[in-house]
Formats: sequence, structure tokens, C-alpha cells
Amino acid sequence: MSMYKIVFFLLLSVTAVGQNYTGTKTPYPFKQADYTPVPKGYSAAYVNYTGRHGARFMTKAGSDVKLLAVLNKSPLTTLGDSIRVMTEHFLEIEKDNYENISLLGDAEQHAIGARLREREASAFKGRGLAIAVTHKKRTRQSADGFLKAFADYKGKKEFKMVQDTNENVLRFYDLSPAYEAYKDGKVIAVRVDSLRNDPRTRKIAFDISKRLFKTTLSEKDQLAVAEWLYDLYSIQFSLVMEMQQANVQFDFGKAFTEEDLQWLDKINSAADFLEKGAGLDTLGIQSRIAAPLLLDLITSTDALTKGMLKKDAVLRFSHAEAISPLATLMGIPEASIPSASIYNYDKHWKAEHIIPLSANIQWIIYSNGKKFLIKVLLNEREVALPVKTTSYPYYKWEDVKSYYLNKLKKIGVKPGDDMHKYLLLVK
Repeated sequence: MSMYKIVFFLLLSVTAVGQNYTGTKTPYPFKQADYTPVPKGYSAAYVNYTGRHGARFMTKAGSDVKLLAVLNKSPLTTLGDSIRVMTEHFLEIEKDNYENISLLGDAEQHAIGARLREREASAFKGRGLAIAVTHKKRTRQSADGFLKAFADYKGKKEFKMVQDTNENVLRFYDLSPAYEAYKDGKVIAVRVDSLRNDPRTRKIAFDISKRLFKTTLSEKDQLAVAEWLYDLYSIQFSLVMEMQQANVQFDFGKAFTEEDLQWLDKINSAADFLEKGAGLDTLGIQSRIAAPLLLDLITSTDALTKGMLKKDAVLRFSHAEAISPLATLMGIPEASIPSASIYNYDKHWKAEHIIPLSANIQWIIYSNGKKFLIKVLLNEREVALPVKTTSYPYYKWEDVKSYYLNKLKKIGVKPGDDMHKYLLLVK
């Protein structure tokens, strides 16, 4: 059995746990796809990859510690006591692991790398891999997991980590004052608060509290407990392999009905939609800040096709906050439908389809020795680009390049521009 198949079956076995309504914390939902045959005479020549880190532990202590404190000081129902024990187990597994990817995250990355190497085998000729990671250790851990699929690869693997004050391409969202103001401003707060203050939210928080506690908590505490518990519910699916190792099982889903989870997911993903999705305007600040990453993809792809960058692949490992704005700026259909009403955004935009854990956007370049075609995959599914083609999902590279350079020009960006300056000044 090939390494690809071993990893694939391993992932099937650990993600078969019933799980839904986890938004951006959804373990990578790979399903075997049928790919459109490559046009005659063409074969994969280069890969330009941008991915999110794998399934992870919590990034810092918070919901877990606060929830346990409340559970420890209040009289509990039988279910409440069982949730308290689960929270203790959860904290034991999380200890010393905050910010790290989990075993499942490592397996997700390994499997994506293995499938890519097998599917686009002709691109990997040993010319080398250029690998970029952010200053967050989970991106380096994810790159290491991904590269397990390249253990016997003959070319050089060159790592690059840009210092955190200048991560224009991979953490652009941290560098734009205008974007920070948008994220913390009223446009988002008003809409997310309308969901948080909806009577349904208070009713769910009250119901959850009643299931767990023998006494009635204040409304503020009820809302906090519901939020903390939902956090732990969302993360638990990333820790299935650690649970197996420690021989413990926890399922925070027992505290919720399906309707509870559906609504809490809607609230949680609403902020993601506005902060890094299509939002109210697909060319809003939340997608325009991805210009440095899109420009980097265009210029590096161009350099690959012209033989100026002698590599088989460029591999970037970043975060959800980079992948989703890129998908919107590229005009990938499912990532590019804005919504005037926050109550309706999820009719078209699903965080778990666009930015699950290990989310990725793959630009695969094909050549017939003279010309170049490109195909784009979002989470290993073929997607349409807003560019004309007679051989979907394959597009002429020159057409794609010219389309995106024009789009960037409209927002004031061209090749060679100082992207750090752009991020500081973009409005």
C-alpha cells in the first residue's frame, strides 16, 4: 500500500467521528474527486501552493480554563458533572500544546502533500522546493508534516521565514492599520452583535445552562458558558488522535442540540465572513489586503514559466486569514458572494468549505513544451476563475496573468511595488 493510501485511511478512521457545525475549526474534509483530464500534449510542470496550517490545539488558554473554573464552583447536574470531567481531560491533553498542530493536523498535511506529489508527479523533477512559513510555529510544523510526503525527494528544500514585522505576503492582515480599524469597527460589531443579541442566542445559552447547572447562572454567565463550551466542542475533533493515545473520550456535543450548534456556528462564522470572506463587498478592505499574496503568486508563477525561478514548487504555509481573502480576491465563486444581511450570508458562504483546517489553494501549471495552462484547486476541488477559457478548468496562463494584473492595477498595485508600504497606506 502506498504511503498516500496509508495516510488516507488513517484520516478516514479518525475523522469518521460525527462532527458538524465547526466552521473554520473543521478538520480537513477531503473527498476523493474526479479530475478533468489534462489537455492533450500537456503535463504538470510546476506547483504554486498556499495552505493553512493543519488541525491544531487551542492557540492559548482561555475558554477551557474559564469553563472549568465555573464548573468547579457550581452545583452540577449529572450531565454537568460529565462535562466537568471532560473539560479536565481536555486540559490535560492541551497542556504544553497550545499553538501546536495536533497529530491529526500533521496527518492532514502529510496526506495533502502525498496526493499532490502523486497527482502532479511530472512537476517534481528534483529542481527544488521553495518553502515559506510564518513566525507562528504551527506553520513550520505543517510544512514539516506536508514534506513527509517528500522524504525521498532528490531536490533541495529551501525554507524561508520572514520576520514577523514584515510578513507582507503571508500575514498581510496584521500589517494594515485600515484593516485593523475595519476589523475592530462598527461595520462588523453591529452585524455580529445583532446575531449575539438575537433572542435565540439567549434561549440557547439558558437551555445549555439548565442542562449543566442545578442553580440559575446570570444571563452574562450563561452566554459565556455557551461560548466557551462551543469553543471546546469545535476543537475536540482536531484532538481525536491524542484522545486515542491517552485512552480518553470526550464529546462536548452532549451539551447541545443540533439546532444549538447550527446557530452558534452561524454566529461564529459571521465574524469570519465579514473579517476575511466576501463580506458586504468582494473588493472591500478585507480582500484588498490580500494583494501582496496574489501578486506574489503571479510573479512567482511567471518566474517559474520563464525559467527564472528554477524550482518544482513554491509552498507557502499560512493561516485562514490569508487563504480566505485570497480566494475572494481571486474571484473563486463560492468565496465571492457578498451578503447585505448577516442573517443570510451562510446561504452561499461556508467557512468549512473555504477555510477548514489545512485549507489550501493550489495553482498547478501545465506545459506542452511551448505554452502554459493553469488549473486552480480550492481544497483539492477544481474551481472556476473569472477568466474565459475553452478548456475548463484549464486556463491559458497568459489570460489568467493579464486578468489578475488588471484587477490589481484597479486597486493600485503593480509588479515591483513596495507591498509593505501598500499595506500601511491601503484604505
